[in-house]
Amino acid sequence: MMKKLLLILFLLQPFILMAQYGKEVVASPSQQLYVFLGALPPSDGSNFQKMKVEILGGAWESYSTGETVFYISNRNELRITKFTNGGLSDRYSLHAYNNANGNIDFYLITSNWIAMAVKSCMLGGDATRLIVNTVTESLPAGLVEITPLNIKPILTSDYDGNMAINMASPDGNYKLSVNGKMRTKEVRVDALNWPDYVFDDAYPIGTLKELESYITANKHLPDMPTAKEIEANGLELGEMVKMQQKKIEELTLHLISLDKKVGALERENRKLKVKHK
Repeated sequence: MMKKLLLILFLLQPFILMAQYGKEVVASPSQQLYVFLGALPPSDGSNFQKMKVEILGGAWESYSTGETVFYISNRNELRITKFTNGGLSDRYSLHAYNNANGNIDFYLITSNWIAMAVKSCMLGGDATRLIVNTVTESLPAGLVEITPLNIKPILTSDYDGNMAINMASPDGNYKLSVNGKMRTKEVRVDALNWPDYVFDDAYPIGTLKELESYITANKHLPDMPTAKEIEANGLELGEMVKMQQKKIEELTLHLISLDKKVGALERENRKLKVKHK
């Protein structure tokens, strides 16, 4: 029985793979195509219909292999979220239009050198159904575009594995970029050249008088970035922790030195008291 089932799945595999995407869209630079994705009813508090749109690729180049998924709903308000895995494409865009029946039609509009596969499906009524993605060179008459169309990018990654959360595109200088707050149990930062060198006898710690003069002139601690620099460039967490640790160690040495001076003064004061008696 198991062998028969495996044989059936093997024979069906080409058809299953072909069914993953409903429409192949290829266009030259001179073409602008309109890919119909489906329609949702007018916004109200009882809508449960939802639409999912998947786009594979987005350009003729062989490395344009990313996949973008839109999730669309219209309960009380039109909501669209966007997930992109493996690379963005700027050669198509999602648009929404009010039609004569009061529903909202959704289209992808392409630009030059487009090559992609599109599939959309909708939950509405009694089952999830695939939508026939038709391609035309013009929009039907009577459509009124909804602008601006609020599309929220939830998660985006590029060809190099850089990832962004709540951002339209990743920052290529970082593997992870987050537009918002983060909460975690723990963060580990690998760091080199930890500033224990401050405790070497040859380290020039300077005097508190010199430190006061520097602060008066510059309004920040030595070797630390200014407020304007932080506001403009942010801060590197690992480097900032190292700089703060350096200042803690320097201040600790100053405290030890002051404690010795205070101890010496106390001893001298006790001697003077005894001598005075």
